[in-house]
Amino acid sequence: MAIVSMRDITVQYGKNTVIDGLSLDVDQGENLAIVGPSSCGKTTLMRALCGFIKISRGEILIKDTVVSSPSRRIMIAPEKRNIGVVFQDYAVWPHLTVFENIVYPMRKRKVPKEEAKERALAAMAQVKMQDFAERLPSQLSGGQQQRVALARALVSSSELIVLDEPITNLDAKLREEMAYEIRNLQETIGVTVIYITHDQETAMTISDRMVIMDRRGAIRQLGTPEDIWNHPNDREVYAFLGVSNFLPVTNEKGSLHLVSTSGKRKLENLEVDIPHEFGSNLLLASRPTNIRVSPLSDSSIGIEGTVERVTYLGHQFDYFVNVGGHTVRVQEDSLEAFGRGVPAEGSPCAVEFLSPAVYEADPRDPVFDL
Repeated sequence: MAIVSMRDITVQYGKNTVIDGLSLDVDQGENLAIVGPSSCGKTTLMRALCGFIKISRGEILIKDTVVSSPSRRIMIAPEKRNIGVVFQDYAVWPHLTVFENIVYPMRKRKVPKEEAKERALAAMAQVKMQDFAERLPSQLSGGQQQRVALARALVSSSELIVLDEPITNLDAKLREEMAYEIRNLQETIGVTVIYITHDQETAMTISDRMVIMDRRGAIRQLGTPEDIWNHPNDREVYAFLGVSNFLPVTNEKGSLHLVSTSGKRKLENLEVDIPHEFGSNLLLASRPTNIRVSPLSDSSIGIEGTVERVTYLGHQFDYFVNVGGHTVRVQEDSLEAFGRGVPAEGSPCAVEFLSPAVYEADPRDPVFDL
């Protein structure tokens, strides 16, 4: 059952269209991440859902109740939508204690005093802040302030919470810990979470499903993190998720040839499915972790390249390799790299592409004129 339904949502400011005909259902109890590059409209979508801005066209429903509809002149106020919201800057009041911050929204809604106290204490326990009830925000760490904001959202709504990049400002380790805590909390209490972020890794950690938006304010792909990572709809989605390598290749009777500065070079021992409707100019796509580099020898498999840079990061090696005039990023597990041998900077090497994908290229792309 959908707790939120967005139907043909459009948001315009003058001639500028921020969200363009977007439709989306969010299921009860789901953890949905909305991901996209800067200026793709994801925060605008959140603000429209929460009632902070008006939509130009379409309808938004929460639990089958229309809360936004320009054609029907419906615009339900934010405080009446029963949505808990956590902002990027937490928005905790510096002069109020942890308990007072959490109980404040219920006081504004005139919730009976004892009920408000009971719910606030329960929310603090859920986010493990019950021992900090009398502390001020200035006495808390960034992660603890984030938990206060989350607890306040929980007392605002036991069914739907929207989080707008609430852990972006934390350091990497704490960000990872809080992502898991949000996920565990959502699973424990069964609340529906809509998580807005540009951080693909956090989105994949937290979500049951992900929405990938593009800069036109439209949904590019919707699916589980595994589906989107393993089966991107197109080149743009592939490029958005993590680090990517794209090499210009030509399809000649089912064989791929790299377009290089020294002419075309056939790519041997390459297993890749090429849709029959694709033309001759293609892009070979590969993740850094799906490329193998080894010292060049007579028995080497793959295509020859030259190592430009080697960086040892402890758990892995990070390479930049020149392949036919194109720089390729490679990341390899340290144990595997030591087992095969680590090529030195400036030395020739063999480059093997594992599980690559292909996408159609613009035939006018100047890279094919090398």
